[in-house]
Amino acid sequence: MLLKKYKEFTTSLPKSLFVPSAADKFIESREAYQFYWLLKFAKRYFVYWVIGRVFGLVSEREEIASEKNILWINFSAPSLGDSLMDLSARVLLADRKLDLFTSKKNSKLYRRDQWFTGVFDSARKITKKYDLVICDSFAPRVLVKKLRVAPLTPMVSMYGFLNGFDLNRTYFAFARMLDLLSKNPVDFRVKPYLTVCSDLQTNADLCIAVGGEWSFRTYRYWDLVVERLVQQNVRVHLIGGPNGRSDHERLVRLFPNITSSVGNRLDEVSSEIANTPFFMGADGGLWHMACALDRPTVALFADCEIFDADGSRVMRDTRDMVCEILYDDNEVSNIRPEDVVEAFFRLRRRKDLVC
Repeated sequence: MLLKKYKEFTTSLPKSLFVPSAADKFIESREAYQFYWLLKFAKRYFVYWVIGRVFGLVSEREEIASEKNILWINFSAPSLGDSLMDLSARVLLADRKLDLFTSKKNSKLYRRDQWFTGVFDSARKITKKYDLVICDSFAPRVLVKKLRVAPLTPMVSMYGFLNGFDLNRTYFAFARMLDLLSKNPVDFRVKPYLTVCSDLQTNADLCIAVGGEWSFRTYRYWDLVVERLVQQNVRVHLIGGPNGRSDHERLVRLFPNITSSVGNRLDEVSSEIANTPFFMGADGGLWHMACALDRPTVALFADCEIFDADGSRVMRDTRDMVCEILYDDNEVSNIRPEDVVEAFFRLRRRKDLVC
């Protein structure tokens, strides 16, 4: 029984709702049965069992039916990119009154959201009664928050006990929501969504996201890319978080005509991306933000273990995004600067053809 549960790393989906992932590879490998994953599963299953079986406070359902007032708890994967992907399918709940309970950092991005009626970053602020709670996983921190705000309210989950493998979280979010709603695939754009919260302009042609949280996703040759772009009269604007500060200082010193807002708040960055024609950057939160804002992008990927039904490698984009994808098996810095520049001009030609 436990072994069967352990293999159900994510919520099972009908075969008609295939999601690109590394699930088969992960389950068949020894990694799936390493002590780390076994312990993580055991902890989550124990908390779920105690709360549900002993105290009777987990009333799990397999579908979303006629419930109108719904709370979505999004704490399992707190990174910006994961939040945007995991919450993308909220557009399928446009006929419901939907509230969000998430981290303080991410909550600011959804304050003016057209699908969330209310956005909360603290359990103390939630006083409403709900018909249903969507928990993004069975992680203890998610279940504990559910107990604090709606202990007796029925729940559904997006993910199951574990998802230790890589997968296209946007496709998964839509597939899982369609499954919960008992709907067939709909004619809807499968992509993240975000509403701009401010109105900052850049007067640039291209936003480049510098810095990065992970070394293999941090590009080291932006100076060579910017040099080639500036030579061809492309107006460049730099964006990024605190980890992009060193790139900012080096690039503005080398190229005085470029602009930069590295270190700005996320709501300000979202406005800058939305008001700039193109985006370029490595796989990360700001790239996901650009996709959510419908910006055409050049995206640099590395070590992405997601596979389609035929076994071919895919990335984290979807068919409804306008992206030029560059990939290296090990790290994004192995991608040649000239290839990055060529990808930008291919992207610009694609945009011109559409226009």
